[in-house]
Amino acid sequence: MMNMLKQYIRIKQGLSRRLRVVACRTRAYKYKFYGINIGDRCLFGKEIDFLNGCNTSFGNECIIDSYAQFKCPTSANQNSQYNIRISDNVFIGRGTVIDSNLSIGIGKNTFVAPFCFITDTNHSFTEHDIPVRLQGCWYEPVLIGEDVWIGAHVVIVAGVIVGDSSIIAANSTVTRNVPPGAIVGGSPARFIKFRPGFQ
Repeated sequence: MMNMLKQYIRIKQGLSRRLRVVACRTRAYKYKFYGINIGDRCLFGKEIDFLNGCNTSFGNECIIDSYAQFKCPTSANQNSQYNIRISDNVFIGRGTVIDSNLSIGIGKNTFVAPFCFITDTNHSFTEHDIPVRLQGCWYEPVLIGEDVWIGAHVVIVAGVIVGDSSIIAANSTVTRNVPPGAIVGGSPARFIKFRPGFQ
């Protein structure tokens, strides 16, 4: 009796997993229909939000978890078709927001944990007699390399380059470039050590 119950649970879990995959692939086709550039075998969770989604591009086999947001309010870079470029086999965690007015690139095999915020935009604040929100913005591209692990609740600001194979600890604010293979953490993020095989 116990073996039959275990087998029933295993079959039910397997069926549930297959149905979730079908639903995620169906959502990817729906977003393609809306004009968003999406590669092959991508999986999209529930309630993904796009602002000017045609300025966002996904490679093959990406997994985008539920409630992620991809925002391209304007396109300051006239030389590029896409503000946000996500390469093959990238995972974007639940609730992560990627906000681009210029250029944000994420390399292959990168893992972005839940509730991160990545932006290439910052507010100007040089005039003391004008409210900050009325002083306009400035833009600098953000480039995240390949095989990067970005922990939960990380903020990456305009102008940052994150090197290949680096790790950013959870709850960090990245305000300067991260060397390849480095582990950084804190707010603002500081160098901790290199991964084995890097210097």
